[in-house]
Amino acid sequence: MKRRPRKSAKSSKSAKPKQRAATAARPKMRRAAGATRALRQRSATAKAPVPNLARDREEILAVSKTWWDANRTFSIPMMCDAFVGGEKFHGFNLNGHTYYAIDEWVQLWKYLGHVMGPASGSAAMAEPRDVRLVIRGDMAFLTAESTFTVNVLPTSDAQSAALPPAGQTAKIPFRATEVFVREDHDAKPVWKMWHFHCSPRAPEGERRMGF
Repeated sequence: MKRRPRKSAKSSKSAKPKQRAATAARPKMRRAAGATRALRQRSATAKAPVPNLARDREEILAVSKTWWDANRTFSIPMMCDAFVGGEKFHGFNLNGHTYYAIDEWVQLWKYLGHVMGPASGSAAMAEPRDVRLVIRGDMAFLTAESTFTVNVLPTSDAQSAALPPAGQTAKIPFRATEVFVREDHDAKPVWKMWHFHCSPRAPEGERRMGF
């Protein structure tokens, strides 16, 4: 029988230090990986905003009030302050039409300034009632009901089914839905209104169908 050649002592000895070095490196690599994970977790925790429902509610209601006050004073700057800017805003107006982006709402309001004015002894937007606000993370929606009252100017050339003839007073009960996102047009974490939906409400005292 042939004898197996013995491994040289030199090669055997040289292999052991490499194995020991590799074995010793493993715990260091594990510790480094663990430290990296811990650093990432701490960084994520530091960046994540601490939920504060009371503060969110206060800020959202302030944005909503700015929008309602804008309607009462026909203030375009106040409207722009409440809405998200640029192309992000989208809304359904009480006149029945859809308007895209903040520039279209500004153009609409400039036109309405030549069509209608405040009614004497009554605010254009009455105080909202049945206000309901739901907040979920970085989004929220608010619903409310009210009445819109304005004088249609004698010089009005508006062709709208939502308005009476020129020289008369328009009094329109309506309900509204406002959608908010914690992000402005520059992507900063600020509550802004991203969508507004307004539609006529049934006359006061009318029985709801089915009830």
